[in-house]
Amino acid sequence: MDLHYLEIFNTVAKHSSFKKASEILHISQPALSIQVKKLENQIDLKLFYKIGNKMYLSESGLMLYNYTQKIFSLVDEMENNIMSQNEFVGGTINLGGSNTPGTYILPTVIGEMKKLYPSVTINLHIANTSEITTLIDNGTLDIAVNGGNGNYSNHIFMEKLFDDKLVIVASPKNKLCEKEGIDIEDLSDESFVVHEKTSQLYTCFKIFTEEYNIPENICMYLGSIDSIKHAVIASLGISIMPYYAVKFEIEMGLLKELNIGRGVFHYPYNLIYNTNKNISLTTQKFIEILKKVCRN
Repeated sequence: MDLHYLEIFNTVAKHSSFKKASEILHISQPALSIQVKKLENQIDLKLFYKIGNKMYLSESGLMLYNYTQKIFSLVDEMENNIMSQNEFVGGTINLGGSNTPGTYILPTVIGEMKKLYPSVTINLHIANTSEITTLIDNGTLDIAVNGGNGNYSNHIFMEKLFDDKLVIVASPKNKLCEKEGIDIEDLSDESFVVHEKTSQLYTCFKIFTEEYNIPENICMYLGSIDSIKHAVIASLGISIMPYYAVKFEIEMGLLKELNIGRGVFHYPYNLIYNTNKNISLTTQKFIEILKKVCRN
């Protein structure tokens, strides 16, 4: 099987776009389509299908994509190891982040890394904690930062970077924002906007409601931090969120933190990586910058 065809397929599948893949690979879209078709003919499987203007992986395509992710992760690892022999900081880092650190922490770290080492390429994959853990476990990702307290296998190294705090936020229009301090009982009649059930934030919500005996009045489950924030700003409910994710909106007056006068629930951010996978010099430098940013 031609590795070049697999690289083209992997890039198209990763971005779900022939246009984006053609820009990355510097190949025209018609030529790209022809080569994908050649791969389909070679293996006698249909890899993509379209609904309207959107392209999706077929079941066979998803199976092949799982393999090509591993293949090109190994290629990146090989290139990084070769460069590490020469003490050269370059190559590719396959980086992961759960929703909060992936959106609000890692872009800053990537920016600092690119200033010092402009030749480094960083692929950032953002997903929920369990998916990021799986991708670290199977070697697809080099390193990741997860929020919350996940369960990890023995060959996954974990190091806490810092503790965030969980805050209850509401729209400034919410009647509770008129109070200087609120009682736990005041939350009983409120509707909550929560993250999807597989997330660490949902687990934290469950712990909070059980700790303080608050009814789980959930008005909606949403799949991203930003969508939760917009729902709360629109007065659709209140939410329990990491402060790091909402600090800008609080400072700008778009959200207000509700003071319940109780103990703070901590929300840790942890560096994780697979100890069975080599950590390149480039990745080591990234970890150094990550820790420095998290200390500030």
